[in-house]
Amino acid sequence: MDLQSRSYWLGLDDYTPNAPLDGDLQADVALVGGGFTSLWTALLLLEERPELDVVILEANAIGYGASGRNGGFAMTLVNRTLSHLAAAVGDAEARKIYLAAHRAVEHLTATVKAEAIACDIQPNGLITLSNTPPQDRLIHDELATAQRLGIADHFEVLDGDAARQRIHSERIRCGFREEACTLVNPARLARGLKRVVEGRGARVFEATPVEAWEERPGEVVVQTPRGRVTADRALVAANAYGTAWKPTRDAFLPFYTYICLTRPLTEGEWKSVGWEGREGAEDRRMGLHYFRPTIDGRILWGGRDPAFRPDGPKARYDRDDRIFRRMRESFEWFFPQLGGVAFEHRWGGPIAVTGNFMPAVGWFDESRRRVAFAHGYNGHGVAISNLAAHALADLFVDRESEWTELRIVGRKAPDLGPRLLRDPLVRMTVKTQIRADDEEREIQEPWVLRILNRLTGADLKAR
Repeated sequence: MDLQSRSYWLGLDDYTPNAPLDGDLQADVALVGGGFTSLWTALLLLEERPELDVVILEANAIGYGASGRNGGFAMTLVNRTLSHLAAAVGDAEARKIYLAAHRAVEHLTATVKAEAIACDIQPNGLITLSNTPPQDRLIHDELATAQRLGIADHFEVLDGDAARQRIHSERIRCGFREEACTLVNPARLARGLKRVVEGRGARVFEATPVEAWEERPGEVVVQTPRGRVTADRALVAANAYGTAWKPTRDAFLPFYTYICLTRPLTEGEWKSVGWEGREGAEDRRMGLHYFRPTIDGRILWGGRDPAFRPDGPKARYDRDDRIFRRMRESFEWFFPQLGGVAFEHRWGGPIAVTGNFMPAVGWFDESRRRVAFAHGYNGHGVAISNLAAHALADLFVDRESEWTELRIVGRKAPDLGPRLLRDPLVRMTVKTQIRADDEEREIQEPWVLRILNRLTGADLKAR
């Protein structure tokens, strides 16, 4: 299992995965997937009910998927923007979801400190920027939405001069800053959470792919190549890797996102870009750029072109030289003063994008309430997986709460329709959106996704 080449984060430290499951066992809860969702769910369950027997089954190694390969932004964003969130669920519900995401960021940050998880934590906030006139309108719409929702005090408005004083780039036109964003090394966070839940009694099996699960009266049987787990309840939390199973493979669109990482900058180079607050940052392109400093003085530059991969995660998609070239161009376009700074690391990985850009949490069969799912974080899973885990932990102990009452919880995962029709339309839409970004034209909501939302029941306003 080659973890060193999966991402910069996964390759920093030596890591020995746990042994695979070998034989049959009983458990109270079986969690499928060794990423943030399962790890946070295990922690929350065991904090409240330490007597529970919790088993985590991971096909490769903890953090092998998006949890160990993302940009490390624990942020409040759900949907494309705050305005899109309000349009999807209405103002009252958007406020609830935003505040829940805010609490998730706070919980993540507090847990890292309380459990002494060494994950290079930087609770430095987030700057959201515009660098084109269409993005200006999105920024202004978000600030107006925040005012309407009564959460404007969470946002610091930055005009062009103020934004450029924070990060020295002439491409910046305006923006805003949020305090609620924590930067982490995601692989170290995942491995740290593994240590914490094992310390509370969870059993973690790696190199253990799940082949299938079966709901039976009063139990769930989870099948792996060398054994099975019989549990009272189970969670399927593989996100983009859920394309391996029929119940989840058509609930989201598999996309790849890519990241480049510079060498450590010199003191003079850092002075040339300012950025004294060392916040995370992103723009408002449809195929957004997200960028941040690392603890060792590098700049992580991610995003650019969304890459639709309808056949799901494949190792051959982890590198895409064409996209990496375009990322280099956009990096130098934004930071011309760093034109001579080389990228030392490049990687990519899959994310799960839902038709309405909203995460989905619930039971596969509401009448049985045996097997739960959580997926569709749309690239924002570091903190939103924590939000989902709070809801899942309450679902698993049959408790209604402010988490379970959120509109993203307790609904059936929508089927996004026949692939022969869906996939060509999505490809065409992605090309149109990339072209609009490149030409700095108005960014419209993808009409294909609007149609899919209506046809598949993914429109949350209808709930």
